[in-house]
This record gives sequence, structure tokens and C-alpha cells, in this order.
Amino acid sequence: MSMGHVSFRDPFGRGLWLKRGNLALSEVEGDDFILIGFDGTMLEGTGLRHLEWPLHAEIMKARPDVNFVGHSHPHYSTVLGASDESLKPYNNHGVWFAYEGVPRFTETSHIITTVPLGIAAAKTLGNAQALLLANHGVAFVGSTAAEMTLTGIFLEKAARFQVDLKASGFTPLEPDAEETKEKFDRIYPAKAQHNFWTYFNRRLERVEAAFGIGISPIGLPPGI
Repeated sequence: MSMGHVSFRDPFGRGLWLKRGNLALSEVEGDDFILIGFDGTMLEGTGLRHLEWPLHAEIMKARPDVNFVGHSHPHYSTVLGASDESLKPYNNHGVWFAYEGVPRFTETSHIITTVPLGIAAAKTLGNAQALLLANHGVAFVGSTAAEMTLTGIFLEKAARFQVDLKASGFTPLEPDAEETKEKFDRIYPAKAQHNFWTYFNRRLERVEAAFGIGISPIGLPPGI
């Protein structure tokens, strides 16, 4: 997940805390967030406000259940978003999206820099946890940081599997919708989600220990 942004809802109702610009997600530390109102007004912090702030603000306005929003340009999810192919539950990561699927926003391939585009993207997202932005990237949301993060990770893993499967020339086998929902309920209870979250935290701790907090490696050392 290269240049992108993450935000979280201000607990006091003032708006949202958005990662400041000119930093990759892998470089962000605690003081790299700025507080903006839902109208984009800078309220606290210093640094560049991302041009795509309306994407975050309008999703949070439309979805009171969403406290965290991420946007990035992961390779395989962006490949999928640049096609007319819907994400399918071909593997367990795809099952994460069993109930609401992953809609595709096609109104523009440009960055979401205006309130009307933000509103339109939020409408397309609906009640889903992730959104393909055609020829652009993805947005992924959650009520918690863990839910948002797992959604972003599982989306890219599911997209990669699907692209690889289609490229293989094999005939895909798609489970039916009811089985997929039952599978989600069985493999992703709260305890399992917590286990995934703590695993990725341990992995991050190993990276930080090897390379320093806030410094992203180019590639990972063996065992990470």
C-alpha cells in the first residue's frame, strides 16, 4: 500500500483526524495527523491536507458506524478495479466480503477532490466495507482500526488470488452466496479477527525492531 491516506473519527465530534500529506503510510507516526472538520476546515495540527479529504469526510458523514477510513493503491485490487470483474469469494480472504460485496465506483477515475464526488463515492460504498475506485485504487473502512486494516489487507489478498486464478486459465469454481455467508460466520468470529489483528501487529513489531519505528523497509528480511 503505497502513497495513500488513513483517517479516524474525532471522538469529540469535531470532524476527523487525517494523515498529513507528503508521507507514505509506512512513514506515519502519531503526530502526523491533522484534525479537519467535515467541511475540510483545518482545526488542529500542521502539514498538508490531502486533496482527497472529501472521500473520508463524506464516507464518515454517510456511515455513522465507520470510525476509520483508508485509501490506497494496492496493485491487485487496482488491477481488479480497472476491469469489469467483480470480486468473488474464491478463497477465504474473498469470503471476508460475503455479505455486502465490494462495489465499484465508476463516476470518475480521477482522485476524489470535491464534495459531490465524495458523496457519490460514499453512496456507491453503501453498507460495504470496501470500494474499488475504477482505474485508481481502493477505499476500505471499519468501526475499529483492526476492522479497517484487516479489510484492506484481505481485499488485496483476495484480489491477487482472483487475478492469479483467472490468469491460470483454469475454470473458476464459485461457492454459492449462502455457503459463503455461512463460511464467513464460521471462520471470522470476533476471536479469529482478533487473532489476525494481533498477528499483523507482531509482524509490524518485527519490522520496526529491525528497521526502526516509522521506517519502511524495501522488501522484508527472511522470516518477516
